[in-house]
Amino acid sequence: MRLGRTLNSLEATESVARALAPLLRAGDVIALEGDLGSGKTTFVRAVAGALGIEIGLVSSPTYVIANQYPNRRGPRLAHVDCYRLSGPEELDSIGWDLLTDGTWIVAIEWPERVGGVGGGAIPLEPLRVRLEHGPARGGAESRLLTIEVPGEWLVRPEFPALVRAMRAETRCPITGVPVAPDAPTYPFASEQARMADLNKWFTGGHAISRPIDADDLAGD
Repeated sequence: MRLGRTLNSLEATESVARALAPLLRAGDVIALEGDLGSGKTTFVRAVAGALGIEIGLVSSPTYVIANQYPNRRGPRLAHVDCYRLSGPEELDSIGWDLLTDGTWIVAIEWPERVGGVGGGAIPLEPLRVRLEHGPARGGAESRLLTIEVPGEWLVRPEFPALVRAMRAETRCPITGVPVAPDAPTYPFASEQARMADLNKWFTGGHAISRPIDADDLAGD
């Protein structure tokens, strides 16, 4: 099932994380997709906090490849960044077989660098999370969040709460009208609105709200 929402603030990201965290089980894999600086690490940090992990401990694993976080309140979390890897065989060096033994929740950024979903390194059907840059409003850049939920997760009792959180404030960034998560032009209300948004990026109507820094280029 595909769900979507526009995130206009860190609080909106955290509200989704609070709804997602109770749905997660040990052994689950979260595959995070999106361009540099789109907010993948920020999203993992919010989920970690919602799981009960001290948020101050959570940092980007770009240079160390994998960070592991114990959790007294529930399943422990592994956060893997594959940006600097060139294939699934390189995961052996971080103990991938141990991280996927069914006792961890694993959040993996840049899964396409290790074969992608179903490419061998990620054999289980994961929760797919995609983050994209949205238009800047009031000096703050928004994010377009799409979550694809595995079919077997739909029967988990916590799933309806995630649906409610994801459907909140899901509006077309051009027209402002509500957009269904399964709309073919999501997050836009129509193809015309999608093209209008694309034109704004080409003509300077949209812009990244801050300069690109070293952390962005490192693999978030």
